[in-house]
Amino acid sequence: MVSGLFFRVSFLALWLALGVVRGYYGRKTKTHDSVAGVMGKLNTSMKDMGRGFLLLTTVVTTIGMIGLVLYLLSPPWWTWTRLPVGEWVQWLGVLLAVLPLFFLAWVHRHLDTQWSIALELQQGHKLITTGPYERIRHPMYLGVFVYTIGLVLISLDLLVAVFFLFTIWVNYRRIPEEEQMMIDQFGEEYLEYVKRSGKLLPSRRRVD
Repeated sequence: MVSGLFFRVSFLALWLALGVVRGYYGRKTKTHDSVAGVMGKLNTSMKDMGRGFLLLTTVVTTIGMIGLVLYLLSPPWWTWTRLPVGEWVQWLGVLLAVLPLFFLAWVHRHLDTQWSIALELQQGHKLITTGPYERIRHPMYLGVFVYTIGLVLISLDLLVAVFFLFTIWVNYRRIPEEEQMMIDQFGEEYLEYVKRSGKLLPSRRRVD
């Protein structure tokens, strides 16, 4: 059997790997090339939340951060959050976390400088419908969701699971707002794109 240390190191390495991918492409945008720029975007995202939702996010994030630290340090007295599931689930988690990293790099390559961690359009924003965007409108979310589920399975920790599944829900809530933003910007062009694409999975519909 593989030791828990291996999976904790894998978890941390894969978590940092996503940061490297996003950091590389994020530096291509003027507002993502510094810590101040990133914090500004995060503050913008936080302001869009209602007071109640912001409070919920703060509580879950605090609990999640504590859970992450305890999971990675794995003190012998902290065991009640560990989920009693077979090691094969953790190996599945490694696979689910590794593959989306390549997919997300592909997505970032096509989105290029138009990517932002906040819901906003860049100057001269264009509608991208090539590569991963040809059949899926939100491949970035798809990749992040699968990757996040992979990390949850690697950890097999209750607090880590609650925190990361909460982040999936938070990001999924952004999709309708993002789509409305795109409709407001691109109008009929985006509506036609909606007809031939799926939200998170390829659509079976084809428009010639």
